[in-house]
Amino acid sequence: MEVWTAFGLVALALGVGVYGSVIGAGGGFLMVAGLTLVFGLDGAVAVGTSVLTTLFIQASGAVTYSRQGLVDWVSARWFVLGSVPVAFATGAWVADRIPQRSFDLIVGVLLVALAAFVVTVRSPDEEGGSSRPPNRPGLTGSGAVIGVLSGGLGVGAGLVTVPLLTWMQRLSAHRAAATTTATGTIAGLAASTGHSLAGNPQWSYLPMLVLGAVVGGRIGARKAADLAPPSRPGPAGRRPRDRGCALARPRRRGPVLMVSGVAAGR
Repeated sequence: MEVWTAFGLVALALGVGVYGSVIGAGGGFLMVAGLTLVFGLDGAVAVGTSVLTTLFIQASGAVTYSRQGLVDWVSARWFVLGSVPVAFATGAWVADRIPQRSFDLIVGVLLVALAAFVVTVRSPDEEGGSSRPPNRPGLTGSGAVIGVLSGGLGVGAGLVTVPLLTWMQRLSAHRAAATTTATGTIAGLAASTGHSLAGNPQWSYLPMLVLGAVVGGRIGARKAADLAPPSRPGPAGRRPRDRGCALARPRRRGPVLMVSGVAAGR
């Protein structure tokens, strides 16, 4: 491997790691785009390499969120019931059967659709924080759709799942971001297994990518703390502990609500 190639891989993963840690998502769409456009990997190879790399970003965040008690494991269980088998199947048997030109077209259209979704999605009328009983069919079906996106294309899971959980389960932005990180880790493990069995990952790229992702994840965690808005005083003048992803917290400045890096119209 040439020095500049190694440097470029570390730089790409570093940027994705910072982004993923700050907004609470894996950043797979950036990784896939970078690997295909800059390093010339085929679609299935780029996706297989991406899901393994972003798995490290999400797993570290999921462990932290779980220890803080922010993950809604009841909703997460029903979500991964749909996402895990589909992510594994698409990684093992579907991704490498998509022609390259079709892959480029699908990813391009999907990213445009995700951008439109991010701009137009509206926040719930009521504040999150008091979650509903799990919508089992909705969570499982949504998980299956996310499994297709993450396992077959490596894009879209975090950007879609966070606002979806705020709507469907009325989770707070914090808990939605934390739960998304946990479900993304589990689905990512299934997708990584499927892609590995199919021989899709570019294994020689992984050490540099993982190095950049781990360093970027730590930098992103510190940046998230710097970006966190000050907490309002709670009962008896105490300030509640403000944990989790900084950009997952609602911001009242202006007409938009930032949810895990997603701009949602008020």
